[in-house]
Amino acid sequence: MSCYDLSRLLFDLKMKEETYQQALNDFESVMGRYDLSSEEKDALRAGDPRKLRQAGVHGMLCLYIKRLSPQFRENIYWAQK
Repeated sequence: MSCYDLSRLLFDLKMKEETYQQALNDFESVMGRYDLSSEEKDALRAGDPRKLRQAGVHGMLCLYIKRLSPQFRENIYWAQK
C-alpha cells in the first residue's frame, strides 16, 4: 500500500492555507479529496503522529497533523515554510 496520498494531505496542511482552513471546518471532506484507505483515515482522525508514522509517513510530515489541534495551532513551527 502506498502512502503517497496520506503524505500529500499532510504536506498540504502545512503548505496550503486553503487546505488548512478547510480542514479546520470539515476535515472529513478534505480527507475525501485524497485516495486514502480506512486505516489511513483512522490514523488521521486520531491526530497521533505515531500512528501516521506506522502507516509509512515520513516523521517530519507526521507532525503536520498537530496543526489541527487547538493547543498547537499557534506554534511558530507552522509559520516556517
